[in-house]
This record gives sequence, C-alpha cells and structure tokens, in this order.
Amino acid sequence: MRLEIGAGEHPQPSYNLHTDLLPLRGIDIVCRLDALPFTDSSVTAMRANHVLEHQSYELIEMTLREWARVLAPGAELDIGVPDALHIAKQWIQGAIDTPEANYWLLGGHSDRSAHKGVDEQGTPRWIWNAHHTLFDSTWLGELLEACGFEDVDISCYDIRNLRCISRRGPGA
Repeated sequence: MRLEIGAGEHPQPSYNLHTDLLPLRGIDIVCRLDALPFTDSSVTAMRANHVLEHQSYELIEMTLREWARVLAPGAELDIGVPDALHIAKQWIQGAIDTPEANYWLLGGHSDRSAHKGVDEQGTPRWIWNAHHTLFDSTWLGELLEACGFEDVDISCYDIRNLRCISRRGPGA
C-alpha cells in the first residue's frame, strides 16, 4: 500500500490511499498524523508533502515513530516541509515582507478553498492549516535518524522548501 498522509485538496494519484484531518474530496481516511489506522509494517511507501509542519513541534518525534511503525523495513518516506531558516533569512534580508514571511512560516493559508469559512463549531477552517513547527535541514535529518530512518537525503526545491527522502531502517 502506497500511502499519502495529509493529501489535502490535491491527492497525489501515484499513491493509492490518501488520508487527511479534513474530509475533503479524494480523501479515503480521515485521521490524525500521529494515530494511523494501519497495522505494523503494512505501508510500502509514504508521502507527507507539507503536512508535518502542521503538527506541534512537541509531537514531531512521536509522529515520525508512528510513521516508522506502519512503514515496512526499507520503505521510502517522502517528506516536504517549508525551509524555515531560508524563509527567515529572506525576511531579515528584506527579500520578502512580514506578511509573506507569516504566510510561509505560520501557514493558515485562508486563501485556499478548503480553509475558507468556518466548521460546524464556528472555528475558522484555516486554523487546521496553521503551522506549529519550523524545520531546517539539520534538525529534520536529526529527527529522522533518531526515529530509525536511514539514507536521509535532504535537498531544497521550489526556492523555500525542503524535500527529504529516507527509508525506514530495519530496527525502527
């Protein structure tokens, strides 16, 4: 099973199962990032593109351990996150203004259709898209290795984002 976590409004067709916290079109399972309803080692590949930053920094390690639990040994994990260090440098250097820095660092993205309006309890939908963790390549790599991932390869893409490809180690 190829699993995409936090697929949002545009589930990736190269993955056959899509989860999200919100019941959006194309989402197969509504669940949290850190409580996946899958058996141990049942996932052959996982994608989490711009979803991990939405988890509290206090829960990141626990979340990565949950992902390692469901991934089969050797299975690929593909993570995309904003490069907070790069964005902060752009802001300090004046290359982007404060509203744009807020947009990229803190998220919310109320300009996106899935995050407009309010939910049944009157909570603004953008709150579910707010960012709660900042990443740079060093810390992301350290976290993955601490959680049993191997062959961690982190690169920049699309100017202000990090792409990390790694594999679940045999002992994770």
